[in-house]
Amino acid sequence: MKRTGFTRSILFLIALIFAAPALRAQVTVTSSDSLSCSVLCTTLTATVNGDSPIDAGITSDDIYSPLIPIGFIFNYYGINYNSLVIGANGTLSFDATDAGAGDPWPITAPLLGNASKFNNICGPWVDIDIFSTGSAVGTETYSTSGVAPFRRFAVSWCGCSMFSCTAQRTTTQIIIFETTNVIEVHLSTKPVCAGWNGGRAIIGVQNATGTDAVCAPGRDFPAVWTNPPSEGWRFVPSGTTYAVTSIPYAPIPYASSLIYWYNTTTGAYLGTGTTLIVCPTTTTTYAAGALGCADTSFGYYTVTPGGSITLTSTFTNPTRCGGCDGTITLSGMTPGAGQVINYSMGGVPQPPVSVTASAAGTVTLTGLCANSYTGITTTQGTCTSIPISVTLTDPAINISSVTPADVSFCGLCDGSLVLHGLYPSRTYTVNYTFNGVPQPPVSTATNGAGNITLTGLCEGTYASIVASFGTCITPPVGPYNIGSPTPPPGRVFASTNPTECGRCDGTITLKGLPPFSADTVRYSRNGIPQTAVITSALGDSTIFLPGLCNGSFTGFSVKIGNCIYPVTGSATLVAPPLTAWFDTAINPGCTGDSVMFTNMSSSAGPLYYIWNFGDGKSDTVTNPLHVYPQGTYTVTLFATNHFCIDSLKTTLVLEHPINAAFAASPLIVCQGSPVTFSNSSTGANITYQWHFGDGGKDTAKDPAYIFYNSGSYNAQVVITDNIPCSDTASIYIIVDTISGLQQLVSDTALCQGTYVTFNGLYADMGNTGVSWNFGDGDSILNKNPVTHSFNTEGVYTVSVTPHFRACRDTTAFRTITVIRQPQISLGPDTAICIGSEALTLRDELNASNPAATWVWSNGSRISASTITAPGAYYAIVTINSCSASDTVIVASDCYMNIPNVFSPNGDGVNDYFYPRSLLSRGLTAFNMNIYNRWGQLIFETTSLNGAGWDGKLNGVPQPQGVFVYVIDATFRDGQKEHHQGNVTLIR
Repeated sequence: MKRTGFTRSILFLIALIFAAPALRAQVTVTSSDSLSCSVLCTTLTATVNGDSPIDAGITSDDIYSPLIPIGFIFNYYGINYNSLVIGANGTLSFDATDAGAGDPWPITAPLLGNASKFNNICGPWVDIDIFSTGSAVGTETYSTSGVAPFRRFAVSWCGCSMFSCTAQRTTTQIIIFETTNVIEVHLSTKPVCAGWNGGRAIIGVQNATGTDAVCAPGRDFPAVWTNPPSEGWRFVPSGTTYAVTSIPYAPIPYASSLIYWYNTTTGAYLGTGTTLIVCPTTTTTYAAGALGCADTSFGYYTVTPGGSITLTSTFTNPTRCGGCDGTITLSGMTPGAGQVINYSMGGVPQPPVSVTASAAGTVTLTGLCANSYTGITTTQGTCTSIPISVTLTDPAINISSVTPADVSFCGLCDGSLVLHGLYPSRTYTVNYTFNGVPQPPVSTATNGAGNITLTGLCEGTYASIVASFGTCITPPVGPYNIGSPTPPPGRVFASTNPTECGRCDGTITLKGLPPFSADTVRYSRNGIPQTAVITSALGDSTIFLPGLCNGSFTGFSVKIGNCIYPVTGSATLVAPPLTAWFDTAINPGCTGDSVMFTNMSSSAGPLYYIWNFGDGKSDTVTNPLHVYPQGTYTVTLFATNHFCIDSLKTTLVLEHPINAAFAASPLIVCQGSPVTFSNSSTGANITYQWHFGDGGKDTAKDPAYIFYNSGSYNAQVVITDNIPCSDTASIYIIVDTISGLQQLVSDTALCQGTYVTFNGLYADMGNTGVSWNFGDGDSILNKNPVTHSFNTEGVYTVSVTPHFRACRDTTAFRTITVIRQPQISLGPDTAICIGSEALTLRDELNASNPAATWVWSNGSRISASTITAPGAYYAIVTINSCSASDTVIVASDCYMNIPNVFSPNGDGVNDYFYPRSLLSRGLTAFNMNIYNRWGQLIFETTSLNGAGWDGKLNGVPQPQGVFVYVIDATFRDGQKEHHQGNVTLIR
C-alpha cells in the first residue's frame, strides 16, 4: 500500500491533492494490513494532530492581549522570546510593553519602517472588530501542542467580524515552530472591505527597529486584495532576514474534532469515526477530514487491491545484427499457473501471450529482434505484476580494413576505396566525408567476400566512413588519403601597366599551365591576398589576368581540380602619376584682396578640380579669381581623374590692416590748458589729419592742443595709407570753465546763538563740491547755502572754497561779529493768596546795567514788577539789540486737592487719605469726617497737619470698598470751602 499526506480546506479541491507535495500530517491515516491476491479488505485508522484552543483574553476592539507564554523558546530576528502578545487585528507582537495596549489598525504605508508594527508578525494585519455588534462575533484563541524539541504555538482568528463591513468574516491562523523558528500563515478567508482603510491588509514580518521587513508577494501596502481562496505562506530565517515561499493551506484542526471519511475518486461521503474498513477493487485514495475553525484538514491513504507478482528476467541477444533469434525469460510466477504476458516493443503494444508457467515458475519469449521491450507484466488471476523492461541489442558489425587507390593524373577523379569485413551479398548504405564535407549516401551491395568498392573518387581525404543496413551500422573508420602525381610549375610571362593613375586596366599573363583547363588563380597584391580568379587556360597554355590596378603582384598559384600548380615569378604594375599644383597673384584692396589662382596640376588624362578657399567658399573652375576679407587663409586644391586624387595646400596672409586709435591726456581740462594726444594707430605708410572739434586742425602724429573755450569737444584723427584706405577714431574732451566766486551772508552782526545763512555764488560746470569754514572750529562740506549759529561772542572770518575737477579752487571770505547774549532771572515759581500782601518780581542780574531795557507781560518797563494775583508773568531784557526772557508761575495758595482713591497696604505709597497739598498751606481751620456705606462714622479729625485716615477703625483694617467723606476748610484770606464725595479704599 502507499500513503500520502496532504491538506485542503474544502472538498471540491480533493481532486488536486497530487498537485503539491505534503506539508505535514495534521490528520494521519494508517492501514492495518496490505492487500494481496487473497486478502481483499484493510482497516484505515485516522489520528488527529490538533490543538485545544485557549481564549486570547482580548475584551475590546483594537487592543493587544495580556502577555502570553509561548511554551518554548522562539528566536525572532536573532532574539530569543518565551512570551508574546496577540493583537486583535491579526498580529503577534514580541514587544512585552504592548500587553494590554492599543493595537493600531490604520494601514497608510508599507510594512518596512512602519512604526505601528515594529517586532510584529502580520497574518494578515487588517482591521478586525469581533465586538462590532455588541457581542463577540468570532473568536481569537491560541494553543501550544506537540513534543519538544518540535512543538508549535498557533494563534487563530476564527470567523471574526471585520470593522465597518461587519457582515464579512476573517479566518486566519499563525503558527510558529520550536527549533526551526519557522513562521507559517494559513489564511482561509479575508474579504475586501473596500470602504474601510481602502481594503488594505499586510502579510509579513518586521524586526524591532523597522530596518528589515519581508512580505508575502502582493500582500503589502498599497496592494488591494481580491477575495482570495485559502492560501499559505512560510517565512524561514535566512541570515538577518527571512525567505518567504507559498505553501499549501494547512491549518491545525481541533483535537476534539470528529473524523469524516471520503472516497476521493468518487467524492462519496463514507461516514465518521477513527477507523474505516475498505475493500477496493481498483486503486483508490481515501480522505479523512478533521474540522478546525470553520475549515477542514485532511489526511489521505491510497489502497491498491490484490497482491503483487515480482518478475525477474534474463535474456539472450540476436546472434547476428538484424536477426530475430533473441529471447527473454521471465521468472517469479506460480509454477504451472496460467499466465497472460503483455509487453510493448519499441513503444508499440504487442498481442498478449497466454502461456503456462514452467515447473520452475518461468516463461520464455522467443523469436525476438533487437529492440526495447517495456511494460512487461504477467496477470495471474486478479494479480498483475509490476512492469519491468528489457532491451535486446544486435552484435556489432565492422569495416575491418580499407584499401585506397590514387588517381592516375592530378585533377582526374578515378581513385577508389575498397571496404573489407562486411556481410557477403547484402546491400549497404555507405556514408562518408570528403575533405571534411559530408557526401551523398551510396547504396551498394557487397560481393561474396563481403567487400564494397567505392569508385570515381577525387584526390583528397576520406573520413567518417560507415556502412549500414536496417538498424545495423558499423563504427566509423578513416581518414584515408587518395593522392595524385606532382604537377609541373607555371611562370609569370608578361604584364602591362594601367593607363592612368587609379585606373585598373593593367594585365598579367601566366604561361606553362595545362591548356583548356578550368583554373582557380590565387595571388597577393602588395602583400595582401586577393580574391581568387576563376578562369580557363588557353590552347597555348596561357592564363590572361585583366583589370589590374597598380601594385606589386606576388605569390601566384593555380588550382586545377584538387591540384595546386606552383607559378614562379612576380610583376609590378606602375600607373602614371597625378599631381596637384597652383600659383597665386594677390591684388590688395581696402575691403578685400583679390587673388588670382593659376592651376598647374598634371596627369595622363583629363583632370577635375575642387578649390577650397579657406573662408567657407569653394569653386570647380580651373583658374579661379577669389576676393578675401583681410586675414590668414589656408587654400586647398583637390585634383582628380575620378580614379586618383591629389591635393595641395598653401597659406595666404592677407593682413594689411589700417586702424585709427589714440589716447588723450587729460580728458577733462580747464580752459586754456593743453591736451596731449598720443597716437596708437596701426598701418603702413600712414598720414594723419586731426580735427579737435573747435575748428582747430593738425597733421602731426602726436600733437598737443590748447582749448580756450569751455565745452565738450569731439577730437578726431583720420588716418590714410597708400592704397588708399582710411580709418577714423575720436575721443570727447571736456573743457571746464574758470569760475568766479562771491560769498553772500544774511547778517554780519548777530547775537550769540542766533542762526545766520551763508550762500556761495560760483559756476556749476566741473564743480565737485564745496568747503565751508566758520572760523569757530566748525566746518561743513558739500552744502550750499548753509545755516550756522555762533555760541561765543567775538569776530569770526567765514571762508567758502568751491572745488573743481580741472580748474583751480578759489576761496571767498566774510567777517561776522557775534554779540554776547544777555541773561535774565525772575526767581523761582511761587504762590499767593488773593487779598494777602503783594509780591515783587525783579531782574536782579541786569538791574544796574544802564544799557538794559525791559518789557513785562503786565506792561511794566522797569527792572521790577508788583504782582497781586496768581498767573504766569514774564519779562524780556534787551542789551545791545540782543534779548533774553524768563517766566515765573504764581499759583493760588488757597484751595483743597482731594484724591478719590488710596491704598493703605504699608508700601509707603498712598497709604493715607490726605486731602491737602502744597497749594493748601494757607489753611487756618479744617474738619474731616469719614463714613462707611451704612452711614457709620469711622474717622474724624480737625488737625491742620495730621497724616489723614489710615483705612482703619479702632485699629482694625476696613474692607476694600467705597467710603464717604465730608470736609470743611477756612483759608487765611478768609475764603471757606465745603467738600462731600466718595473715596475708594483698595487693598
